[in-house]
Formats: sequence, structure tokens, C-alpha cells
Amino acid sequence: MPFQIREATYEDYSAINNLIIEVHNLHCNYRPDVYAKVDTPLTKEHYHAMLMQDQLKIFVVEDSSSHEVIGYSSLKLMSSPSLSILVPTYAAYVNDFCIKSTYKRQGAGKLLFDTIANYAKGHGAESIQLTVWEFNKDALEFYTALGMRTRNRRLELDL
Repeated sequence: MPFQIREATYEDYSAINNLIIEVHNLHCNYRPDVYAKVDTPLTKEHYHAMLMQDQLKIFVVEDSSSHEVIGYSSLKLMSSPSLSILVPTYAAYVNDFCIKSTYKRQGAGKLLFDTIANYAKGHGAESIQLTVWEFNKDALEFYTALGMRTRNRRLELDL
């Protein structure tokens, strides 16, 4: 199934929000202690503000036949904190990455990831970084297959 990638527009809000709902529901099911069930995890106002940010880019994946938005990713280009103990770096941080569940394992995710990697590299980023929950085995497998590796772990202890 052929796919095409393009930058997100204001008109993509509903499609992206529906994808976010799918991911949000997964997070709510596995981590109800962290994620609250809400009807609209992404408000229209917040989405529009995201589109206006200079260092933030949102890409969508469309099914070439139906033009349905079936995936999206947002990434932000960021410099490391200016601290004497850190080596200065410039990285792309992936805030969101989602492919509609009915389109997974058809190549859309790899195409989207390759697109954001090329974008990041073209804008001087030295790496791509993201956060993934331990429960999300499919995402961990996907990112590992793309060559990503664990950078650090954030642990918790319930009290």
C-alpha cells in the first residue's frame, strides 16, 4: 500500500486528534495512575500553537489512495542544556509518533521515521531521541529494529 508524507496543516487537526486518542487510550489502559481519561487529549488551540512553533515540526502519513491521514509524528529540534558538565549537543526529540493500528506493519512507520530522521539530519541534529513506555513492547521492538538503543531509564517506586 503506497503512502506519502507531508507537513501537517491546520486542517489535519481532527485526524491527528483521532490518532492521539488511540495512543492515549493505550496509555490510559496500562498506566491509569499517570494518564487521565479525557475526550480530547489534544485541544485545537494547543495543536494550532504547535504548528506555529519554529523548532517544532509535525509530519503526517497519508494513504495515497484514500488520502486518509493514518499516522503522524511531531519532533522538536533542541540544544542540550548549557552546563559545563555536558558536551553540547543538538538533537531532534520525537514528542509523538503514531501509526493507526490498522496500518501497522505495512511500511508507513518506517517511511515516517526515515522522513523525520532525514529532516533532523538536514537541520543539523546529531541524534533522534524519544521516550517510550516499557509496557509498549511493539514500539520498543519497532524503534530497536530501526537501530535505536536505550540512552537512559527513568525508574519509579510507589510509596
